Amino acid sequence: MTQKKSGRHFLWILVCLVAALALPAQAALQASLDRYNIAMGDTVRLSLRSDDSSDPGDANLDALEELFDILQSSSNISTRIVNGERSQTRELTLELTPRREGSLVIPPFEVDGKRSEALAVTVGPEPTAQAEDEVVIFEAEVDRSEVYVQGQLLLTLRVQQAVNLDSRSISELEIANAYVETLGQNSFQRTINGRPWLVHEIRYAIFPESSGDLVIPEQTFSGRIASGRRTLFDTRPAGRLLRRRSDALTIPVRPRPASYPNATWLPSSNLTIEEQWSAPLDQLRIGDSITRTITLTGEGLQGAQLPPIDGNSVDGLRAYPDQPLINNVNNDQGVTGIRSDSLALVAVEDGVYELPALEIPWWDTESDSLKIARLPAQVLTVLPSPGVSLNPVDSPAALPTSEVGALSQPTITTASNLWPWIAAFCASGWIVTSFLWWRRGPRVETQASPEAVVSKTPPKLFDACKANDPVLARESLRLWLHDQGYSGPINDWLLQQDSAALTTAVHELERCLYREELENSDDGVDAATPQWNGSALARAVRELPKSVTKRPASSALPELYLSQ
Repeated sequence: MTQKKSGRHFLWILVCLVAALALPAQAALQASLDRYNIAMGDTVRLSLRSDDSSDPGDANLDALEELFDILQSSSNISTRIVNGERSQTRELTLELTPRREGSLVIPPFEVDGKRSEALAVTVGPEPTAQAEDEVVIFEAEVDRSEVYVQGQLLLTLRVQQAVNLDSRSISELEIANAYVETLGQNSFQRTINGRPWLVHEIRYAIFPESSGDLVIPEQTFSGRIASGRRTLFDTRPAGRLLRRRSDALTIPVRPRPASYPNATWLPSSNLTIEEQWSAPLDQLRIGDSITRTITLTGEGLQGAQLPPIDGNSVDGLRAYPDQPLINNVNNDQGVTGIRSDSLALVAVEDGVYELPALEIPWWDTESDSLKIARLPAQVLTVLPSPGVSLNPVDSPAALPTSEVGALSQPTITTASNLWPWIAAFCASGWIVTSFLWWRRGPRVETQASPEAVVSKTPPKLFDACKANDPVLARESLRLWLHDQGYSGPINDWLLQQDSAALTTAVHELERCLYREELENSDDGVDAATPQWNGSALARAVRELPKSVTKRPASSALPELYLSQ
């Protein structure tokens, strides 16, 4: 039944994905700038993009023209066909120049009921006028006068040219004791005292690895003045070669503050933490799983600098962490690191569980102060499985509460006339089992010696696996462990064996017995003998090590049912 259920779940997921892809996308109107820090006289490109039939050219630009002069506009339509599905992208590109200095806000645009987001851009004063005989200027600029160790420093290498240049090149940036990340290049026009300049910028993010002085060596730019159009047969000499060097820069690197707590050092301009849950927190039942995804985002940090986040699992919830997702997003403002940690929590006991609050300290490089990113505590409510009744094998007074829930057997009701006979058969099986355990009587075990092994051949277990009988396999596994002197929770025993194959096989057995009878009873399959393949369990048991130290026996019966 497990394979049948898995196949049905996979088919259902596939249908949902296909249906989602078939629905028309809610295409938003997207607005973006190529730069967000400019100077008077500079040009900046604004793009309006729509992924459906909406035409960004229909947007009202009156509010924009109050802040910027529109120098040029162009439209573009691109069509894609993927798996027979046709999609169009329409884009309007505007070349702007600011009308005044200050922090300007480009208002949202609206087309066919779709609305873009507002954009903020900072406009500085017009650059200082250059000498009349200067035709190429090369300079280096950093965004701050000092930086913390492992913090982000932005370096801009800028070439301004008043003539056409060929064969432009800049020396490779190499800085000792620092990690350098290239953010990208950008080109725009600038007007200074009525004289037009073409500006090229290359931006870098630099992360110093030690405190002290960070030295950015001088960089070299070279290019040739264009001498008109050349052909293969043109023997005229190339244009005059120009070389320019930027000044070397020395930036003080501050150490980690002494007041910072004993935690991962995170110097950032902004750090946020958020979480997502795969299901409501108050609708879980025993055996259900829920995934908690915690995402940490740090501006001015690399993803590798962000610390791992655990889900703070508690007793009664089994935790299965996934591999973290670590990314860097580079833009004009620098590097933004993103780390997402996912943890699957499986409810094994009913009750109310509180996951404590999470706190991540970080150092705000803008205000130069300690701050804390917090997630509030969360409460999970786990309800009992529907139709579950307690039917302990031994005396209820002798069993701990947690193991009474683990040994409970589902009692299922249905409108089918066949089901009462199935329920009676299951109850008879438990009565026989209880009688056998009573005949055995209490057994007193002593601490097993290191020479004791759990490798004695369990013929009944192998026979049950060969017959693909999950009920007999469950009882054989229980009796085999009891005969070997082990009476602790089976989950602890699985951890001791350190066998992924054995753990998976036992989980498959328990899922078949504990959940399949309830969820697939309407299919007309005999719930007492669900479809199960015992070859994996038999193979995993045969591969156990030859010498495994046993735990001391206790009066409690093994916790055999594992929910997942």
